[in-house]
Amino acid sequence: MHNYRMYIIAIGWLYVTLLIAVNEASVVAGVISFVFYGLLPCSILLWMSGSKVRRQRRAYREAMQAKSGQPDQAGHAPGDAVAPVGEETPGIGDGAQSTAVDGDDAGSVQPPTGERV
Repeated sequence: MHNYRMYIIAIGWLYVTLLIAVNEASVVAGVISFVFYGLLPCSILLWMSGSKVRRQRRAYREAMQAKSGQPDQAGHAPGDAVAPVGEETPGIGDGAQSTAVDGDDAGSVQPPTGERV
């Protein structure tokens, strides 16, 4: 996943810029040259070269989180909350036997006839 050879190049470049910074006439000029010739370019280079790895890690984390069924960091429920195109989600009463709606009517209603709602 990582390109470890890139790190040895960055370490070598930082060493060269450190030697250049030490050779400057003043401390301020040395710090400025080290920051702008060494640290800034190396940090940008390493950040850009690591973007693929960060993207792969994020995709892996999201896949594992969706597989585990746990809510994400924002507290959203995992899974497909919306039915896929062309499929209808089943309702609450689909396939259930008809029963009394009100508790008072429960005694006066005939036993369920097996009708589907």
